Amino acid sequence: MRTPRVYVAPVSFGLGDLVVSLPAVQALVARGQRRGDETWLVARSRTQARLAERIAGLAGCVDDDAFDRDSNRDRFFDLRDHPLQRDWWWGSPAFEAAFGRLSINDILGRICADFGIDADFDRPQPLDALPRPDVSSCVLFVTDSDGPSKCWPAERWVTLTADIRELGLDTRVVTRDGVEQERAALGIESMVAPTPGDAVDVLTAARAVIGIDTGLTHIAVQQGTPTVTIARASTVFFRPWPHARVIFGDRCDDRCTALEEEYAYNERVDLRGFRWQPRACPVGGRCLDPVRPAHVFDALEQVL
Repeated sequence: MRTPRVYVAPVSFGLGDLVVSLPAVQALVARGQRRGDETWLVARSRTQARLAERIAGLAGCVDDDAFDRDSNRDRFFDLRDHPLQRDWWWGSPAFEAAFGRLSINDILGRICADFGIDADFDRPQPLDALPRPDVSSCVLFVTDSDGPSKCWPAERWVTLTADIRELGLDTRVVTRDGVEQERAALGIESMVAPTPGDAVDVLTAARAVIGIDTGLTHIAVQQGTPTVTIARASTVFFRPWPHARVIFGDRCDDRCTALEEEYAYNERVDLRGFRWQPRACPVGGRCLDPVRPAHVFDALEQVL
């Protein structure tokens, strides 16, 4: 007879969406180990499937497109299938008017409570890692995301590098396959991490991480690495743990907000067949302009 299975799907399809969902996944793993059940991840994207091997105790991973949601044989927790997710675009003016400034831990804490998942959002439980000793004296930069809407100017990373080197620390840019020529010409070397697992290894070992609000930065926070996040004012994805800081930019321009509301897909629970398209900010990402290297450096010194 097959061991009973519990399946869990994260809040969305991004790498960071899985990372912030980990307290729920890990709580189900722990409960399954007590009860003799297997816990399986329903991966909504290839990057999530590749990170699954680093989640301790997970029995397996199944692709969302192949998963039978209608089967009554096993139990399925879909973190998207909740009114707090279906009825609201997180971080939107309407969401903040209704709930205030909730963080992703607050949001998922409410969802997990309603689902009967005893998740711990007080501290992160790291992913399995093989830390890279060659980056132990480096501050790693996460400068790029899958979409062009999150961008901090290259010259500010260079200014920040000079300040960090005054502390006796080096800097590297985490990339999948090398660094952009523009940043290479400015003297910031790359730290190549071609897979999500490789990224976990380097981000775990780093002296600190500074990054835009994206999946690799969320991994660094999950691993307990001192981390500073550069984010839009409307983000909900910062997790306010002692080793983490955030520097917020301005509110998004009305044109950007309107574009995001048009793009919003929160009402859609089943993401099979959904194809994400990167959005170009209509005003060139000006919301991060107020974030200065001095602000980021001050926050870095607080967590070192």
